[in-house]
Amino acid sequence: MKQFKKAWLAFLSVVLFLAGKLKWVLAIFKFLKFSSLISLFISIGAYALVYGWKFAVALVYLLYVHEMGHLFAAKRLGIPTSKAIFIPFVGALIALKEEPKSAKDEAYLAYAGPLWGTLGFLPALPLYWMTGNPFWGLVIALGALINLFNLMPLHPLDGGRIVGVISPKIWFFGLIGMFVYFLWNPGPIAPLIILLGSLKCWELLRREFRWKKTQIHKEVNESLLQEIQRYMLLSEEEQQEMYWHWKDEIERTEMELSRRKTWYIPIFQDEQKLQNYRLERYVEKYNQLLEATRWGVLQEQTVSDFICKLQKEIEENEQEIQKQTVYYRADAKTKWTWLCLYLTLAVVLAVFTAYGQQIMDANQSLIS
Repeated sequence: MKQFKKAWLAFLSVVLFLAGKLKWVLAIFKFLKFSSLISLFISIGAYALVYGWKFAVALVYLLYVHEMGHLFAAKRLGIPTSKAIFIPFVGALIALKEEPKSAKDEAYLAYAGPLWGTLGFLPALPLYWMTGNPFWGLVIALGALINLFNLMPLHPLDGGRIVGVISPKIWFFGLIGMFVYFLWNPGPIAPLIILLGSLKCWELLRREFRWKKTQIHKEVNESLLQEIQRYMLLSEEEQQEMYWHWKDEIERTEMELSRRKTWYIPIFQDEQKLQNYRLERYVEKYNQLLEATRWGVLQEQTVSDFICKLQKEIEENEQEIQKQTVYYRADAKTKWTWLCLYLTLAVVLAVFTAYGQQIMDANQSLIS
């Protein structure tokens, strides 16, 4: 019995994390022309060879319901998705074709998976009560544990996406929790979760820095747009003078850049890095401007295209700044609502995990 439990728990740890997380695998399966139905039967067959057909059907069913929850939520939000793809010994996934517009939408999308997953294993309760078959206890424990693990508050697990609307800083506690879990139950998957979670936490730490970089890019583009609009109002002789002025400025800036160091310690030397970034963008954009003006002779179509490109970049910069500014913004009522929903589901799943495990422990000889 102990060997059996260790086997399915080790396998489960893989499923828990990778169910819907490795989006690059979807691209491979699409390339190989795997349909949702074909991948489903392949997964059942693969699991059946190792764990038996009853376990295989139950597991694929639980994964399917979980993914259908995400799919339902995505449709409610108007986000197009791929169909569900099942990957043997990895899990199941759907891929979003558009990103959620806010952390609130992302939480709604993530929460639907564990919620539907919980509803998916509830029929096993009356089936166990009526039949007394310990297999249904296994289904309860398996379904509850899959969704409970997914509620760990660490990106890219569903729990990390849910708590993002409460406060992304909770990811750091989730990271600590995953370290503790790894020490308690070492395995190959926890380090991968820790790695991806660490990258997301680092990205959170660098959010203000990225916002400032985008702001600098926008400011340089706006400055450039003003320059070229002023340039177009000048005579040909004045345009040539301005051209050579730009060229001299670029050469001086490039010399200054060459004297500066090319590496900085993140966080501690961000301001120096941003100053360097501003000069780099200045040189890059003004070199493009020199190319567009072609030695001071106005090329109307070229300059017109350049202006359109600048305006598009400025619009994209503004959208990115807006997204970085408001994506995780939510009022107190929204945060408390999601906190209550998150904790309630986590407690319910923890209770069912313990209940399912109790059924299995009480019927060890029958299961083994």
